Amino acid sequence: MILFLGLGNPEKRYQKTRHNLGFRILDSLAKKLKIDIKTKRYKSLMERGRIGRKKIVLAQPLTFMNNSGVAAASLVRGLEIPLKNLVVVCDDIDLPLGRIRIRKKGSSGGHKGLESIIQNLKSEGFPRLRIGIGRPPQGMNPKEYVLQNFTKEENLLIKKATDKAGEALIFLVEEGIIPAMNKYNISNQ
Repeated sequence: MILFLGLGNPEKRYQKTRHNLGFRILDSLAKKLKIDIKTKRYKSLMERGRIGRKKIVLAQPLTFMNNSGVAAASLVRGLEIPLKNLVVVCDDIDLPLGRIRIRKKGSSGGHKGLESIIQNLKSEGFPRLRIGIGRPPQGMNPKEYVLQNFTKEENLLIKKATDKAGEALIFLVEEGIIPAMNKYNISNQ
């Protein structure tokens, strides 16, 4: 079973912010797969489904971003998911807007949600799909920037990027992480 954990903040006021791209990508994927993410378990909203013959779980923590690791640890333990089958989906301030990057493992890169997951799981050894939100304008606090909504123009690009990220997650399940990295880390530059 593969667990896709989309990161974001659970309250409605954060729904369209830059920091909630992980939720938006999972919502897009759920729509494609005709899955309704609504079951409350393991400190998350979650739902099971399939991609081909492979079982998947889509989950969105009910904890806030900086405590994502609490939900991640609950899901991983409760569902008995090996870390190699946990795929975290989140925003990345250091990538250009809409750019996708898939990695097998790595550091948090300063992302507080990833940092919380690494601390709670005591490991950096889980795959992740990061999607760029771009850098804040000169002089703007990054904490304020990530909690802003996208502009109308940015939303057009983000819509395409979230659809492509959903495709990348399906491809990752069907073909594996290395082929997904080779295809999506290069083709979206």
